Amino acid sequence: MLSKPIYDQVFLEGFKDDSNDDIVRACRQELQKHQIKCEDTDLQEEVDFQVPPLKGKNIEEHFLNIGNEHVQPYKALLDQLLSGIPKQPGTWLMQEGWTRYAIGQEPEKVAFPWEDALVFDVEVCMKVGKAPTLATAVSDKAWYGWVSPTLVNGAYAPNTGYQYQLHSLIPLESTEVQTEADLSENQLRPKVIVGHNVSYDRARIKEQYWLKRTGTRFLDTMSMHVCVSGLTSYQRAVTKSANFTEDDDSWKNNCSLNNLADVHNLYCGTKLNKEIRNLFVDGNLIEIQESFQTVMKYCAGDINATYDVLKALYPMFLKRFPHPVTLAGMLELGSAYLPINQHWNRYITDAEYAFEDLEKESKILLARRSDQACQLMHDSKYQKDLWLWDEDWDSKEIKIKIAPKGKSQKETITTEPQNKDENDEVDELAEKFKNLWKTAELLPKVRPLLPGYPNWYRKLCTKPDSSPNWVPGPHLLSTSMKITPKLLSLTWEGYPLHYLRDKGWGFLVPFSDDVDLERQLPLKELLAKCPLLTDKARIGDSSQAMSDLTKNVDDYLMKKEFYSRVKKDQTGGLYKEIEECCWFFKLPHKDGAAYNVGNPLAKDFLNKFSENVLASDSAHAEEVLTIARKLSYWRNNRNRILEQMIGWLPEEHLPKELRNA
Repeated sequence: MLSKPIYDQVFLEGFKDDSNDDIVRACRQELQKHQIKCEDTDLQEEVDFQVPPLKGKNIEEHFLNIGNEHVQPYKALLDQLLSGIPKQPGTWLMQEGWTRYAIGQEPEKVAFPWEDALVFDVEVCMKVGKAPTLATAVSDKAWYGWVSPTLVNGAYAPNTGYQYQLHSLIPLESTEVQTEADLSENQLRPKVIVGHNVSYDRARIKEQYWLKRTGTRFLDTMSMHVCVSGLTSYQRAVTKSANFTEDDDSWKNNCSLNNLADVHNLYCGTKLNKEIRNLFVDGNLIEIQESFQTVMKYCAGDINATYDVLKALYPMFLKRFPHPVTLAGMLELGSAYLPINQHWNRYITDAEYAFEDLEKESKILLARRSDQACQLMHDSKYQKDLWLWDEDWDSKEIKIKIAPKGKSQKETITTEPQNKDENDEVDELAEKFKNLWKTAELLPKVRPLLPGYPNWYRKLCTKPDSSPNWVPGPHLLSTSMKITPKLLSLTWEGYPLHYLRDKGWGFLVPFSDDVDLERQLPLKELLAKCPLLTDKARIGDSSQAMSDLTKNVDDYLMKKEFYSRVKKDQTGGLYKEIEECCWFFKLPHKDGAAYNVGNPLAKDFLNKFSENVLASDSAHAEEVLTIARKLSYWRNNRNRILEQMIGWLPEEHLPKELRNA
């Protein structure tokens, strides 16, 4: 595939033309059979440019050499760290910033840790925000503790916006006055920080928000564990399930979940006590301050646990993945970041506004469709509707009180209000409707919500006392509700969708044309819309689109589990139990036939509308589905995007070309 000039540079032995004339002739003849003329093809000039010289005799040796060149300084630091760490201090000082604890020396306040290889852990008081509360680190020579100013002072203003200035983060390589403008030799020197799920800790380090990269790289023991003894999706589900019985459970002793407690138990054989962690989740800064020694020992305990895991896991990782490029790739991927400017806030705001506007528009369209569906109550027309026939069409009626004895109804109704000022000009509307003034007395104190409307509609409505600006209508309606696909009259390849509680969403296929038999399902209307299928096998032919949507379950589950789930559902999703006249065929689920589809308007099905596999007989449906496609991305990713930690650089720290950008 390479041109000869480039081939000669990449493969030093040079290009050897060993093509066979007979094979070339046979290829030309085969192309001619298909009326492909290869003689008229215009030949392009060979691509020729100078590639960087190889660092070795061939490509394999080249990547081995550049991999070793990159990781060797960091491997040396890890070897130094694994030689041993000191015992953690018995008492921790509550003072702002970093404190160094070295054996035989008094605790010393420092700007940042001195050594180049550290095991590092951060704890965060969740009620305050995502900014770091305290941290500990250990090198081969000393322990370090970091305490935030908010914890020392005990006063704080909760930050729920996830946006922070750099002074609230942890300095790991610089003093308060140092910036990224001119990186020092110390900052450019290779350093390695080890942690479990270290990306969480890295997000709270000040220098990681600089535009210029320092020499620090991060090694994640959780990522190494996933590579060496991680769980598949199926194994994770089995491990978390207390009721699952598995014949072959030999793998359970050789893998674990990814949290530090389980990983430490797997490689070191001891369990960790993580109860103190709840204080950071449920407690406030005052409570953490009162338990300062306890929480610092807990954080340092996680450091010891991570170090023990590193000692056991690092040699296994190198044995499993001996090529240096693997480790180099992990170190480089752990230093990635996303640069943003003030347009990030505008993006968030605009996305929120657009999402809210489209969601309101979708609700208005659905409300309009539900109002139209209510008209099916007249003359029991709902009994002939292919989607709403099995909904609850019963309604609540309002009971009017009988007028008090001694007064005629006319007198009760026509009595005018007292204390009327005769000089006031009588309002024409008040005069017209004066007969209704006292009808409120005939209403019961407890009145049903929306009397006369079907129960399924009433469930979509809020009560009058729910809001001072209450107006009647289905305000609770959304695309995730069970009634929505029915209101939109959705079909799968022309067959109406139907929902069964224990089987999820599917579609109805008639197999009987006996319309004289009394039944709830409107078979006559169904036969007018859908062809009668008498051969069960033909359903598989008409549902080719299902196989396109259904992914290979083997990508997610072990082969054994795949076949065991197939045994659990021998019907292939087909059930002959609807009014003795229809097959119910389950919609395809991405994880296999054993799973039920909970919402045909979910993102996995949106592309089926453009393929016309999923369609609708309703004019409103296309508008609602267009909006659903637009909302899908933000609905699924909104929380993850909004919760990203953002560190703003002061304008004076930015390059001139980026200021006011």
